[in-house]
Amino acid sequence: MARAGFDPAESVTLWQNMAKAGGGGGPQFLSTHPSNDTRISNLQNQLSKTRGIYEQARASGKSPSCSP
Repeated sequence: MARAGFDPAESVTLWQNMAKAGGGGGPQFLSTHPSNDTRISNLQNQLSKTRGIYEQARASGKSPSCSP
């Protein structure tokens, strides 16, 4: 997403909103997907790496526009 010009920090906001909307789930070890908290933490840990990719994409003219 960062290579396409999307701000990687918005992925954290997206999953925070998903967590609020989805309510609580069962234990992560019973799931086929990471918990919302784990997913958010992983995304936050990657922000410093993806920030440079995002800035490079924006500098090269990438400016995605998503309409509802």
